[in-house]
Amino acid sequence: MPSIKSISILLAIFLILPAAMSVADTSAKIKPAVRQAMQASARSASHLCWLYLDETTAAGQPVSLTPKAKARRARVDPDRLLIDSHDMRVKESLIKAIEQSGVRVRRVSRWFKAVSVEATSAQIEVLASRDFVREIDLVRVLRAYAPVEETPLTHKAVDAKALTLNYGFSTFQNDFINAPKLHRAGLEGQGVTIAIFDSGFKTDHPAFDSASIVATYDFINDDTIVDGVDCPDDALADHQDYHGTLVAGVIAGYAIDTLIGVAYRADLVLAKTEMTCGGTEIKLEEDNWVAAAEWADSIGADIITSSVGYYVFQDSGSYTFDDLDGNTALVTRAADMAASKNILVVNAAGNERGTPWNHIITPSDGDSVVAVGAVTSDSALAGFSSPGPTADGRIKPDIVSLGVGVLASRNIGGYANVSGTSFSTPLVAAGAALALQHDMTLTAEEIRQFIIQSGDRFDNPDNNYGYGLYDAARAANITAIDQRGTVRVGLGETILVPITSSGRSPEIPSLSALNLPIESSFIDSFNGRGLLRVVGSAANPAFMDIGLVADVGYFVDTFYLGIETYAPSDRLIFAGPNPFTNSVRIFLTPEAGNLESISIFNSAGEKVWEKVNMPGVSADDITEWNGHNLHGQTVSSGAYVVFVKTDRLEAHVKLLKIK
Repeated sequence: MPSIKSISILLAIFLILPAAMSVADTSAKIKPAVRQAMQASARSASHLCWLYLDETTAAGQPVSLTPKAKARRARVDPDRLLIDSHDMRVKESLIKAIEQSGVRVRRVSRWFKAVSVEATSAQIEVLASRDFVREIDLVRVLRAYAPVEETPLTHKAVDAKALTLNYGFSTFQNDFINAPKLHRAGLEGQGVTIAIFDSGFKTDHPAFDSASIVATYDFINDDTIVDGVDCPDDALADHQDYHGTLVAGVIAGYAIDTLIGVAYRADLVLAKTEMTCGGTEIKLEEDNWVAAAEWADSIGADIITSSVGYYVFQDSGSYTFDDLDGNTALVTRAADMAASKNILVVNAAGNERGTPWNHIITPSDGDSVVAVGAVTSDSALAGFSSPGPTADGRIKPDIVSLGVGVLASRNIGGYANVSGTSFSTPLVAAGAALALQHDMTLTAEEIRQFIIQSGDRFDNPDNNYGYGLYDAARAANITAIDQRGTVRVGLGETILVPITSSGRSPEIPSLSALNLPIESSFIDSFNGRGLLRVVGSAANPAFMDIGLVADVGYFVDTFYLGIETYAPSDRLIFAGPNPFTNSVRIFLTPEAGNLESISIFNSAGEKVWEKVNMPGVSADDITEWNGHNLHGQTVSSGAYVVFVKTDRLEAHVKLLKIK
C-alpha cells in the first residue's frame, strides 16, 4: 500500500500535467510574428495585436444599417440584405472582459470577430489563456503613398471635343478617361456615395465649397473631425491632411476653370485613418482600415477608394510575396468582404516598380478589388507603377489610368500636378460613380467587370498594363456597338455584316454609319440592330475606317470599324512562262493594288532575289526575273517561290526552273 507521501507526489503530478498542457495550448494561439515581436522587445513594451475570437462570441443582433446601406445590399439580395454572421456584433461582455486584462482596446471587427488591442507581452500571454480567444496576430502597418512628384500647374493638349464644363487645368485628365462624354449626358455622380480612406482632409479648401460631404470619422482620435494635424512637430503640420486632400480633389473638387473632379456631385464619406508622426511617410494601421470599411458599409458607401498598401516592418510581421494570394493579408480579406457586401473597392497597385519589393501591394491582390496602375500622358507605363502578378498567378493590375501630372487640390491652398498610382486610382473610382449613377441597379461585381472590359488590352492583358487603359464612358455600358475586329471584303465581292448594339440604356439606340466605302450602305432595323452592306470596289482604299454610331439621345457611342479590301491572290497574280528556262515574268492585274516588293526563295527557304521599294509602280506592270541570284550568278534548276506584296495583298506563286 503506497504511503501518504507517495500519494501526495502522484496527486501533485496529476495537478501539474493539465497546467503544462494548458501552457502549450496557450502558446500555440500566439502567431510567430507576435512571438518574434515579443522576443525582440522589452517585456513592458506594447504591441498592436489582433485577438481573433471564437465564433460563438457574436451577439444575436446584426449591426444597424442606414436606408442607403440597405438599398445597396438589396441590389444583390433584396430579401436578406446580405446579412450573415459577419454582420453580427461581438458581445459587449467579451469586450469588457478583454479590457479588464489591462489592455487598451483599439477596434472591434464584426466581420472577423476580432478585437485589436495594445498589449504587453505579459498581457498577451494572459489573453491567450482565455477560452474565447482563438488566435493572436499582429496588426500590420500599411502605407499611404505620397506623390512621386509634385509640379506646378500646366495645361496639356487635348483632343478637340465639345466640353460643357470649364475644366481648366484638369481638362486632360477628364478627357483621358472619357469623362466629359458622361458629364454631357448629365452624369456627375449624384446619388452615389464614395468613401475615401486616407490620412486627413482639408475640407475648407475652396475646391470643396460645393462638395457633398455626408459623413466623416477620425479613426485616430475617435471623433468626426478629419481636418487638422495630430503631430506636435510644426515641421510635419502640413503633412497630415496632404495626401487625402489631393485624392479628394481628383474625385470631387469643383473650381471653375481650374479643377473639375470626375464625380464632383457625388456624396463623400471621409475616413481619417492613421499617421505615425516623426516622418513624412504616412502609415496606416490595418485595424483602422478594417474599421473604416465596416463603418462605410453600415452607412451606405457604394465605392471605397484607397491608396494604401504593404509596408515593410523593421523587426517582424512583414508580408512576403507568397502572402499576396488574395486570401492572406487581413486588409485584403477586408476589401473582399466589403465587395461581398456590394461595395466596389478600388485600390492603388502601388509605386513599387524597381524597388526591392517590386510587386503590387495589399489589398490590391484581392480577386474582388480593382487594382489600378499608372500611365503617362502618352499612355506609356509609368516608371513607378507596380507590376503583377499575384502570388497565385492572377493578372494585376486590373486596369491603368493617368497617374503622371494629375491635377489635385493642395492642403496648404492652391493646386498642383501630382504623380503616383494614388492619383490614377481616384480617377477610376470616380468614373465608376458615373456608371452607377446611370444605373443604380448595377452590382459592384458588374461594375468591376465593366471597368476591366473597358480596357484597350482586354483581349491581351499583361502584368504591367493589366487589361489596359480605363475608359469611363465604355465602362458605364450605356450603349455600345458590339462589332469588333476588321471586316475583309474581296474585290468584286459584296458581303453583309450584321451590326448589333448592347448596353444598359432603357432606350433603343438608333444606329447609323459614317464614311461608308463607295457603293456600300447601312440599314437600321430600329431594334438595336442593323445591317452593313460592304462592296469590294477597286475605287476604295485598301484599308479604311468607317464610323458605326449608336445614339440613345443623351449618349452616343461611336466605334470605328476597319474595312479591308483585298484581291484574291489566285486570280490577280500570275507568273510565266512556268516552268521557265532563262527568265520569268510576274504579272499583277490592276485590282491587286500597288506593288511594294517581290522576293524569290529557293526550296531551302533561302532568299535568292529581291526587288523592293517601288512606290507608284502601277499594278499592271510586268516584272521580269532573269534567273540570277543577288550576286548575279545563274541559279540552278529546281522549285522556287515568288512572294509578292502589294498595298492590298500578300501572295505566293510557285515556279519551276528547268534546263
